[in-house]
Amino acid sequence: MATEQRIRLASSRRTALKYIVPLIPAVVIIVAMLNTASCNSSGFLQPVSSNSNTPTSTPTTGTGALAFVTNFNDAKVSSFTRNTTTGVLKRTEEVTAGKKKGPKGVVAAPSGNFLYVANSADDNIYEFSVDPSNGTLTPLSPAFVSNGSGSGPDEIAINSTGTFLWVTGGLKGTVTTYAVNSSTGQLTLNSKVSGLVQPFGLAVDPTNSFVYVADFGGARVYSFGIGSNGALTQIGLPVGLAGSTPAFIAVDPAGTFIYVTDIADGLLLVLGTSPSGVLSFGTVVPSTNTPNKPIGIGYAAVNTVGNFVFTANQGNSTLWSFLLTFPGTASLPVEFGSGDLNAPTGLVVDPQNAFLYTTNQNAGTVSQFQLSPACFASPGAPCFVGSVATENPANTKSGPFGITLAQ
Repeated sequence: MATEQRIRLASSRRTALKYIVPLIPAVVIIVAMLNTASCNSSGFLQPVSSNSNTPTSTPTTGTGALAFVTNFNDAKVSSFTRNTTTGVLKRTEEVTAGKKKGPKGVVAAPSGNFLYVANSADDNIYEFSVDPSNGTLTPLSPAFVSNGSGSGPDEIAINSTGTFLWVTGGLKGTVTTYAVNSSTGQLTLNSKVSGLVQPFGLAVDPTNSFVYVADFGGARVYSFGIGSNGALTQIGLPVGLAGSTPAFIAVDPAGTFIYVTDIADGLLLVLGTSPSGVLSFGTVVPSTNTPNKPIGIGYAAVNTVGNFVFTANQGNSTLWSFLLTFPGTASLPVEFGSGDLNAPTGLVVDPQNAFLYTTNQNAGTVSQFQLSPACFASPGAPCFVGSVATENPANTKSGPFGITLAQ
């Protein structure tokens, strides 16, 4: 089955094969590029000094009255309050989370009481308590746990009950499971999966039964079953995506499909799931490669309009909007943007499916878009509302990376 999937994808996307050459002999180069793409560069894969994003890997619970953003370049985490009616963000503070050029993935506990940040530069997962009134952060004691020397932790996902948390270690090819103390917020290392090439984005299915992992360096997407203690066990064969660079994952609410951004090829990959967690190849949209470099991804059910998948396209500073005409069937994307978008990376949709937010890597801001029937009627895509700087004073070189909502 895996061989058939590779053949089908390769035959439909012959141009994607050019990416196999750099992937096979130099995974180390890919890792270096991902950890050093600059906020002053034109894209996520530029070999200078930068960041990436945390997608909507873990759906936000509650109302999403708080927001948090990691600033890769200066190692700060920004807190915001969010008006759930207007969607407007108001910055409250910034705190430091480890070594500079390191903070990447960020996720909040479902309770909203704790926040976790992965720092790829010092190999630690930073733990904070959250003030529910304004989102200000206080380091726990101890303030971090080590993900393992040289592991390069990237992205984080947590289950909806807040009992287990998973972290990809791109430099060591690992996915680590942590048990979460619901009272104190402290993480305890539980177990570790190894043997992947460069795992990156990951997502938990709605039933808390499976974790899906995008192996950026291995051109594969894996499915893992979640044991009673949070340990992961691989299910079936990974879906081999010849020449692709799978990055971030969104899961539909029914858990029957996952949507994966392919950075280098500039595509959206749609994969089917089964009740047992086995993955199968679905479709690729568009049918030919693009220079868009989609990174962050989110799923939304827009009132009276339909269900959509959105991606943040760092390559040309736009967003893509895919209408799901049928479960697992994405239309050709509508591409849209504003003068405010500048190398967007992180993307999150609020729990009300009313607003969408992106972090702007090259501007030091978060952009807000409205999701409403009126916007989709004209201009046919989300409406740009405004933006807010992630730091005070505003710092265009802060390198906003991941974004998550809480409370």
